[in-house]
Amino acid sequence: MDPTLLVLASAGLGVLVGAGTALAIQGARRAGVRRAAEMRPELPEVATAILDEIDIFAVILDSSLAPVYANPTARQERHISDDEIHDAAFLSRARRVMSTGVPDTHEPDPGDPSDTVKIHIVRLQRRFVVILAEDLGEEQRVNTMRRDFIANVSHELKTPIAAIGLLAEAVQQAADDPGLVRDFSKSLVKESRRLGELSRDIIQLSEAQSALRPEDREAVSLRDLVRGEVESHRSFATQHGVELVVTDASELGREAMILGRPTSLGSAIANLLSNAIRHSPEGGRVGVGMSFERKSFVVTVTDQGEGIAPEHLARVFERFYRVDGARTRGEGGTGLGLSIARHTMRAHGGDVDVWSQPGIGSSFTLTFPLSETPGPSKSAKRAKKARRTARVSGDTSAQARQTPERQAPEPQKGAQ
Repeated sequence: MDPTLLVLASAGLGVLVGAGTALAIQGARRAGVRRAAEMRPELPEVATAILDEIDIFAVILDSSLAPVYANPTARQERHISDDEIHDAAFLSRARRVMSTGVPDTHEPDPGDPSDTVKIHIVRLQRRFVVILAEDLGEEQRVNTMRRDFIANVSHELKTPIAAIGLLAEAVQQAADDPGLVRDFSKSLVKESRRLGELSRDIIQLSEAQSALRPEDREAVSLRDLVRGEVESHRSFATQHGVELVVTDASELGREAMILGRPTSLGSAIANLLSNAIRHSPEGGRVGVGMSFERKSFVVTVTDQGEGIAPEHLARVFERFYRVDGARTRGEGGTGLGLSIARHTMRAHGGDVDVWSQPGIGSSFTLTFPLSETPGPSKSAKRAKKARRTARVSGDTSAQARQTPERQAPEPQKGAQ
């Protein structure tokens, strides 16, 4: 055969073999893709798009119960760990949902503080199961606090109401003895005042916990508010043999204004002042300091009392918490004063903190976030209005707190 023809025939045969091999490889590849798709079908785009947008932990398992998808929340917060997903009991539940299509739900046990995650397992298109998990720990904590608050209010109301009923009967039976009637009447007045104070503090606490509405906000001069409360407590301090000392280290040319409820802010300061006076020894001093810290105005109330033990410091702002519950309850304390102060400050964007050492005293610090400085044309009018409001609120709060039976927030003997 002609060598040229032989070369051409060999080249043609090579091309045909190469083309056939390429087609065989492509066919095998397509078959492999089809088999893989049959073994692990694609996730429904609509389902994943929805799960991507929700704030609940969501994971999808395939027919072999292997994880094939996790939404952004699941990637950030692992409400269910990998070990839990591969737990035999959990896989058994997921397998049962896959085979029957009946959803499975696990509700947290209210009696177990460690069990806070609600888990819901549902089937998706007969080929997947979706695991939804939601941490209800915060909701459980709020519900517990609500139940405790209702129980505490009921308990606190029961005591003065029962006392008023008994005293009223005693007055009725002792009608012929003027001396006994006078004694019972004094006790009756004391218990009725205590009941009124508790009702008032519950209302104030509710107000402090509510969000500030735009119509609730008005310009308040913090310097005038603090000085007004200090002056209204002068006579109260004199009665207890305590000296009130004010130190203003703030820049006098810089305005200290906040937008908020002046009566609520005044109550927060008054609670701390009356508390410090009550727990400073006769001949002691209560210091009130004012200063600026960046964009905040800081008020510190320091006493020379017995101090608060470290184990009580973390709880003194809790509602109805008392370090010495029997003593403060007998003197008429409601146990809400410090809680009202903290909620008031936080509603205004600030906070209150405490430092204390037994045998030395306590220091409460109020941090107020300052509002933008008003323009020159409105500054004087707003400051004048704030001073007038502070004087009125100061007189009212002082009268409410300086009665002999009134027990102000008491961190040393009983925090309120």
